[in-house]
Amino acid sequence: MLAAPTALRVEPTLALFVDFLESWKIGELDDVTGEAAAEFVQSRLTSGCAASLATQHNRRTAVRALFASARRLGMATGDPTLDLALPAPRSNSSRPLTDEEVERCRDVAWWASSRVAAAWALAEATARGNEIAQVAVEDIDLDAREVHLHGGARTAARTGELSNWATDALRRRLGEVAAGAVAYSGSGASNAGQVSTCRAISSVLVRAGLAGESGVRPASAAGWAGRRVFDTTGRIEDAAQAMGVRSLDRAARLIGLDWSTDA
Repeated sequence: MLAAPTALRVEPTLALFVDFLESWKIGELDDVTGEAAAEFVQSRLTSGCAASLATQHNRRTAVRALFASARRLGMATGDPTLDLALPAPRSNSSRPLTDEEVERCRDVAWWASSRVAAAWALAEATARGNEIAQVAVEDIDLDAREVHLHGGARTAARTGELSNWATDALRRRLGEVAAGAVAYSGSGASNAGQVSTCRAISSVLVRAGLAGESGVRPASAAGWAGRRVFDTTGRIEDAAQAMGVRSLDRAARLIGLDWSTDA
């Protein structure tokens, strides 16, 4: 089942989805096709106005949360929104990167240097500036594909998951660094490490052609990871925990959810 805070927020959208399924005469979740899901996500509002991009993203997220919960309960076997691509949400605040944007950043980071690639790998594991600077060799477990993140002023200590690419990038870096910090070579005050690692992440975004994109920030990599967790589990609480965020509202902003938008 959906966690209570998540359920309360997506309930109005899911109520509309149920009405939509009835209009399509669909009685079982596994009978929902990709075409039907796309029709619902992109359908007009009750006012007759076209659905905004933010509304479409929220509808898709609500449906994904429903199917994630249904799969856990054995009531569904798939998700009709998996191939439903939408443009990245437009926002003046930080937004998560898309999968395609992450691939571009990986390519840039890999060829920049092993240190920059390691910094990006840790960013994918939700580490932010000073957290990236603090990660030492002993914090990384390549076999388990995990990294211990020490937390910071706005984030809690946690275990970050390493993607296949991140594991390869860190394996390369550990072949060059036997001890100490992995992505920060300085020895100054902690804020110097944060500045250095944020500069490394920002340089990747610039070289990938994303620096001018609305809402793209160094934290957008963590938002990408948190969004993947949410899309998998349907629980904003899980995304918040993965990103080390204590506020569910802040977690929602990081992963690009706007709960105030009309369903």
